Amino acid sequence: MNKEFQGNWQFPDQEIVSQDVPVRLKQISLKIKTNLQKPSLSDGQSMLELMSKNMQAELHMGEVSVDHIVEREVGGIIGRFRVQALCKDVVLNLTPGKGSFSVVIAPSLENTRAGTEVQAVNLSWLPGSWTSQGIQCSGVEGFADLIKQEINKVANDSKSFVEPQKELLKKYVQDYLKDIQIDFSKPRQLIVARPDLSIVMKVDEYKDLGNDGAKIKGVLEIQFQKSADADFKVLTLDPKANDVKTDQARLRLPQNFVKEVMRRAYSANSWLHQVTSDKLPGFSTLMNSRFSQWWVWPELMNFSKSAKFRFDVYSNKDVDIQGSGLEYKMKSTLLAKMNAPMSGNYIPFMNFSIPLNSTVRLKVESGKAQATFVDPIMGLTPQWDSSYVNKYGANRKFSSGTIRDRIVGSLWGQTVSVAVPNIPLSDDLSLKIKKVLAPANQDIVLQLSP
Repeated sequence: MNKEFQGNWQFPDQEIVSQDVPVRLKQISLKIKTNLQKPSLSDGQSMLELMSKNMQAELHMGEVSVDHIVEREVGGIIGRFRVQALCKDVVLNLTPGKGSFSVVIAPSLENTRAGTEVQAVNLSWLPGSWTSQGIQCSGVEGFADLIKQEINKVANDSKSFVEPQKELLKKYVQDYLKDIQIDFSKPRQLIVARPDLSIVMKVDEYKDLGNDGAKIKGVLEIQFQKSADADFKVLTLDPKANDVKTDQARLRLPQNFVKEVMRRAYSANSWLHQVTSDKLPGFSTLMNSRFSQWWVWPELMNFSKSAKFRFDVYSNKDVDIQGSGLEYKMKSTLLAKMNAPMSGNYIPFMNFSIPLNSTVRLKVESGKAQATFVDPIMGLTPQWDSSYVNKYGANRKFSSGTIRDRIVGSLWGQTVSVAVPNIPLSDDLSLKIKKVLAPANQDIVLQLSP
């Protein structure tokens, strides 16, 4: 968070006494412009201190004056003298880097909206931080100089200037922030990597728990735009599950949420993954050895060792997924169209049917969901593309078992990472998924952090 903050604050007239002479300061205002930055919240922290960066400030005094009767005894005679001096439109500017400003805020919750309540405002500057283009005063010369000295004293003693105005500063900042609210009832779109998936978060119920925070209930509405299976399915939370008191934000999802999302996201003919051969360890090893190519796949010898083939992987059948929590059994028949690099383009080369059966273990780390394949069992049925064979007279020798074993060996323990969408609370504030807790046969709990 890095938000611009501006203030133009008016302060009450003041009167100070200098050398037994009252000096009046009128039409006092302070303009401030800065960026407020949010530091990282530690676990359990409920209040937030926004710190300023690159603060600019201008102090304006419309009128600083002395109008006082001075009594002096000279030779036994008491004389009365009226002393007048006046400075108008005094403008001082804060030297860059010499001042600091911070706001301490806490959440303010009401109905389905959340705002901020200002707990404290801190404003200070170092002595000698203010400069002017020259203070022009009129009146008795000695007292005009006195006024200039008092102006500098006021400007450079931040404690004496700010302390009496702290409550007023809090009010000004609170008024500034009053329109900055989070409306939880507003539907919010989650940003996902696949353009064919649409995820919208909606809040239906909001409950303020006081010092224990708040509980928000709602729905995640997911649309799979390429899935032929258009039925609408509702997953609900376990009503018997007990809410655990914690100082961390949490999001609870139904236990079958992951399984249903994976099943729909990989339904028949709804997805396509493109993988280049350099991302397949077993295939890369084969490309670097002409000897191995001769015995296993001779046609590869017609391509350079650095050639990158492209595999278009998809499935025309629904993926069978069983399990719960963070471990699942996946069974599917994948189809892969292999395309060969030729004259700057890709041309059809071979097609594969790949029955695959594997355990998939999930976890979230560094903002990504990671799926690891364990104990994969795979078949491999090749079919040469007829157009390639007819045009290039391919050597169709192909050792299916060897290639399959290479792919299985590279797939074992392989981890696939996908960015996890943040949970949007407002247009510029989101929570990140820090950790996933998913015991078997229980709701899935996501630990969140700012």
